[in-house]
Amino acid sequence: MKKILIIENEKELVLAMATMLKAKGYQVVAAFDGMFGISLAHKERPDLIITDIGLPAGGGFYVLENLKNSVATNDIPVLVMTAMPEKDLEEKAVNLGAAGFIRKPFEPDVLLNSICELLSGGEKQEA
Repeated sequence: MKKILIIENEKELVLAMATMLKAKGYQVVAAFDGMFGISLAHKERPDLIITDIGLPAGGGFYVLENLKNSVATNDIPVLVMTAMPEKDLEEKAVNLGAAGFIRKPFEPDVLLNSICELLSGGEKQEA
């Protein structure tokens, strides 16, 4: 079973995403701030990390940079999401090592398709 770490401070969104992902057979762990998210990533070693940009205790770019600079987590794909309107955020995220980028609010299918793509990235799918 693939494990997904969600780093997001909006608890309702985490609950909605976790419910949707668990229904699709994923294991979900969550952190509500950047520092705990980094800690959890090292402890849990998820298959995918989804992080918001606007986070307390270390924003999403700090989280992304930290994960990509750590030998323990630099191979884990990170999907960045944000509701911020700035145009250059996707470029910045990709430059820091993000594997994907989604603007909020998003359609559940868009999120699920991105997750499937990132988790299948070259490896064989688990049954």
